[in-house]
Amino acid sequence: MRLNARYIKNQVMAQQVLQRYSSKTNVKDAAKGTDSLLIQAGGSRDLSQVNYSTSGVTEKGSSLSRLYQSANQKTMTDNGNETVIQANNPYESESDIASKILNEKYSRINEINKRKPDPLGYIKDKYQRANSPYFRSDLSESERQAAYHNETEWLFKGKAQSYDFRDAAFRGETLSGEIEGENEKVFQRGQVNQQIEMLFHRNHIQIPEGANLTFTISPIDYLLKVSGTDDEELTKQIEAVLNSGENSKELFAHIIRSRSDDSSQFTAEAYEKYQVVREMYEVTGYHLKDLQIVNGKYVTEDGRDLLDVYKEALQQDPLLKHTAAEAAAHYGQGLTKLARTGYDAIPDLVLSIDYRDGSLRDVGQRKQYGSGGTDWLSEWKRQLGVRI
Repeated sequence: MRLNARYIKNQVMAQQVLQRYSSKTNVKDAAKGTDSLLIQAGGSRDLSQVNYSTSGVTEKGSSLSRLYQSANQKTMTDNGNETVIQANNPYESESDIASKILNEKYSRINEINKRKPDPLGYIKDKYQRANSPYFRSDLSESERQAAYHNETEWLFKGKAQSYDFRDAAFRGETLSGEIEGENEKVFQRGQVNQQIEMLFHRNHIQIPEGANLTFTISPIDYLLKVSGTDDEELTKQIEAVLNSGENSKELFAHIIRSRSDDSSQFTAEAYEKYQVVREMYEVTGYHLKDLQIVNGKYVTEDGRDLLDVYKEALQQDPLLKHTAAEAAAHYGQGLTKLARTGYDAIPDLVLSIDYRDGSLRDVGQRKQYGSGGTDWLSEWKRQLGVRI
């Protein structure tokens, strides 16, 4: 699938993330289903043991941490593919795991509620009517609000489409959207480190202990260059391996995903230029640096407006034509802006990352995600009371 479709998908994902983390109630979109790991952790307990009230609090909070760790302990195996590095590896976030716990809990509670003559009235009795004999005085106000939201989600929709994580199932557990995003970056770095190590091992490449290498990748062609060693043979071996398949392209994407707000490698203009140039190249085959600008438009060698060529290519692709209008509007603006500014007026998005002692090391930013460089994150978690 080309970039325009990826862009539309990413915009939707970004909106979901903003909705997830901006709400004071910390509501999670699109809860996921229960897996065998969760069932083993709590599927055999009755409702009073699902961390639902003061008397029912057990070790469910620590179970959240254990489930998260178990779900994301992934060791790489060599399947022989030429492309080994993957920027986006399968990952289960804290919200994913928490949603599974709540799925287990509320699927069972929903069955009880539905057996009542007035299910909604029964739910209101539990969480909104203090004079009711069913009123849950053993829950805090925020826990009652969360339970009301979560139970009515199941009652009206058959399954929760959003969850309120202030639920009593996580009493004593702090969930942070910001920490959740940083945890995923650390996880992805660990996976990419393993993948690079696998490539080196497969090709009998040994990096001297303490050597500090730098991998620099140019955009669009994703050509990777190695610096930091005088060993020309080692340099050639590493470049050959990391440039094989789409390894350098995936590593480029990993650097982008690992950036922090203070990264000196990124500017908004360079990133926007990269997105437009890459999209045009992947869809039309034309590289903007090779084209002329006529009357404020990029034109092909036969005089056609490149934007028209782009639109036609989208319409001819059955996977892309459904988002063609949105993609053309978005990238058309960037194309016009770049034609007006000039290709060389904005630097290319050339990215670098260091490699030392088996781990990638971030360049030009305060936050580090490589092995031994995440003390800042541990301290942040300690300050917030986050255990995952």
